[in-house]
Amino acid sequence: MRIVIDTNIWVSGLLWRGAPWRLLRLAEEGQIELCVSPGALLELVEVLSHERLQPRLRELQLSPADVIVYVAHRASFFEVSEGAPIVAADPDDDVFLRCAEAAHVAYVVSGDRHLLDVGTYAGIPIVTVRDFLTEEFADLEV
Repeated sequence: MRIVIDTNIWVSGLLWRGAPWRLLRLAEEGQIELCVSPGALLELVEVLSHERLQPRLRELQLSPADVIVYVAHRASFFEVSEGAPIVAADPDDDVFLRCAEAAHVAYVVSGDRHLLDVGTYAGIPIVTVRDFLTEEFADLEV
């Protein structure tokens, strides 16, 4: 099953334990396929450079480059085209929805209120990580 996850899910899953971390483990086990666009990867690079994340990266003995290499090896990449704005409240979130459409994913998994408020896009549900895990992997502890 293909899914798109937004930047905050990537960061939470890569740097802390919890539901986003479980989601990444599912990808490592081959139970889901994570889809990303080059634009989404650039956003992740930018977020990982924020000063507030540096102490956690140091604690884990990781550099932003280490994290990006992990993502590059874990995700399938899809090119997306520009178009009319989709998420009026935050057009930067459009990259996730365009990737979801290009990759024909089953879900967009997000913690971003702007994306969650959209609800569905092109027939693709936009859900929280907990809702996704509960719906698709009910046997996992969330």
